[in-house]
Amino acid sequence: MINSKKNTIHFVAFTSISAGLYFLFAYFLKREDTFTLFSVFSLLAGLYYFTIKRTELLSENYNHFVLVAFSLRLLFLFSIPALSDDFYRFIWDGRLIQQGINPFNYLPEVIMKKQMLDGASNLELFHKMNSPHYYSIYPPVLQLLFFLSAKLSFGYNAIAVFNLRFFILLSELGTFIYLKKILDYLNINKAKIFLYLLNPLVIIELSGNLHFEAVMIFFLTTSFYYLMINRFNLSAVFIAFAICTKMIPLLFLPLIVKKIGWKNGAIYTLFSIGISFSLFLPFIDKQLISNISMSLGLYFQKFEFNASIYYLLREIGFKMVGYNAIGIIGKILPIISTCLILLISFRGRKNENEQLFTHLDQIGMKPKEKVKSFGRANIPGEAVFYASTNEETVA
Repeated sequence: MINSKKNTIHFVAFTSISAGLYFLFAYFLKREDTFTLFSVFSLLAGLYYFTIKRTELLSENYNHFVLVAFSLRLLFLFSIPALSDDFYRFIWDGRLIQQGINPFNYLPEVIMKKQMLDGASNLELFHKMNSPHYYSIYPPVLQLLFFLSAKLSFGYNAIAVFNLRFFILLSELGTFIYLKKILDYLNINKAKIFLYLLNPLVIIELSGNLHFEAVMIFFLTTSFYYLMINRFNLSAVFIAFAICTKMIPLLFLPLIVKKIGWKNGAIYTLFSIGISFSLFLPFIDKQLISNISMSLGLYFQKFEFNASIYYLLREIGFKMVGYNAIGIIGKILPIISTCLILLISFRGRKNENEQLFTHLDQIGMKPKEKVKSFGRANIPGEAVFYASTNEETVA
């Protein structure tokens, strides 16, 4: 029960208005409706802000708001994404695997010319995808989900979209479970979980627009939890799955090495890279590396995103050379980014790793469990490799 009349009004208002706005987002708005999109999202952001500020309301009605958070995601269940067309490529890749075709080996335009896929639904995918001239860059975990979604779609694109969204919703549920574990472990107010669960950007971009960062976030959150409790083997497994969903988690490996020490970090890294390699094995042939490298090169040197530093450098390029220097900037920025990541990762003391995760300096055993070294897991029979604790954390 909601405890007071004021809280009841807030809860009902938040739930009903949010549900109406998300339903509008899911089934009526188009990407061309810039003003309406901006207005609706601004209202959702305002509702989110004023609700998140009321920590007491969220804490006292925790289960109610969890139910609301997932109900808002379910509103998108039968919708076709309006703000992103990436999902056409997802289904396309799944259909290729279904036909025994390696999605990394052929351009979609070549597939159509050779008539390797037929049918009206596949023709629709080809004409609506935004990357018919690029090789697929989606790692193997995503390819498995694409395949399952296509296999269970019975040739219907709308059913494939439903299947894709089901996997995202399942991942969001997993993220909730492990975020809750992390907050409990760190003794952080459980209401903080709503910073994620009720965030309109998260709901719209993941459940709404079918972006598979949702799956990566689940694996990454799970990996962080096991890292916190010093189950490094499980953490390495899940970060490998995160890497094979999106490559972004590779950026966290230097921070993890710094946290757990060079010896354990080396084992952790080799273990996770080995698992990642094994997941790529079904797709590996002589064309794989060159084709993915070509697509990644286009990604860095041709595509433009909402990136303030790049836009600044682009304007400087216009002034200096008179044209868009993205080809040069796209080669330089990854190198600069890599150097900055390594600098941030390995400077300072061992426990100064807030860049990896909020409160990462608390990672390790709970105060009552702290000892000088670890040789075995807390669960009998589990062989894991553990790092010695920093002497400063030993009681």
